[in-house]
Amino acid sequence: MTRMRIGFLGDGNITCTVRGELASRPYEVVGAFGRADVIPDGIDLLIEAATQTAVAERVPAVLERGTDVLLLSVGALADPGLRQRLAGGSGRLIVCTGAIGGLDQVRALRVGGVLDRVSVESRKLPGTLVQPWMDVALRQRLQSGTEEIVLDDDLATAVTRRFPASANVAAAVALAADAWDIATARVVADPTAVRTRHTIHASGGLGEVSVTVTNEPSPERPRSSAVVARAVVRSIDDYARLRGFDAPTGVVIL
Repeated sequence: MTRMRIGFLGDGNITCTVRGELASRPYEVVGAFGRADVIPDGIDLLIEAATQTAVAERVPAVLERGTDVLLLSVGALADPGLRQRLAGGSGRLIVCTGAIGGLDQVRALRVGGVLDRVSVESRKLPGTLVQPWMDVALRQRLQSGTEEIVLDDDLATAVTRRFPASANVAAAVALAADAWDIATARVVADPTAVRTRHTIHASGGLGEVSVTVTNEPSPERPRSSAVVARAVVRSIDDYARLRGFDAPTGVVIL
């Protein structure tokens, strides 16, 4: 078999953590690339671990030339125009589950027909939810971290724009349910949320699913969950197995 060549778009905390995990695996890491860097040919899988803006600026061209991309900034897909552009290349776009579970069941329900309700509530420590568009008073309330505040309760597409670093979960749920027009997201600043908590609900003709996931925040970047990097590693291993590259022994679960 052949060693898989991996590149990273973005060189932040997730990239560093994933690269550390991959050190003991039979893959070749080509490098990590910033917004102005040339992404070389010959990469088998590009891991996008940057921003929604980077997805729009760099990923369509990478897919167009036939390179597969593992997407972490799922919130970018809330833009229907970008979704269409990303579907036009010969490379595969693969969405990482990241910080949440239950999407396999949501997708199975969707196969049975259009879902009638899709929602997700995310609770995080107040200080991790401060955004540039907030006024001074709201920022001070969040930074004090003493009260519960509902910061957003809207369609998932809108929430992902207002909380780009914290609401990839909302976009992932809407994508799994194929329900961009009805999926809602609620963002709550919760001073008791030492662990980030996501509660997902979906219902349709085949039944319903309710899932609550609690994650430890990343020590280096509390806005993100520590489990996200491990979800990336799991996705890389499954991709390598499916494509016939050298990979750790294991079974692919779809």
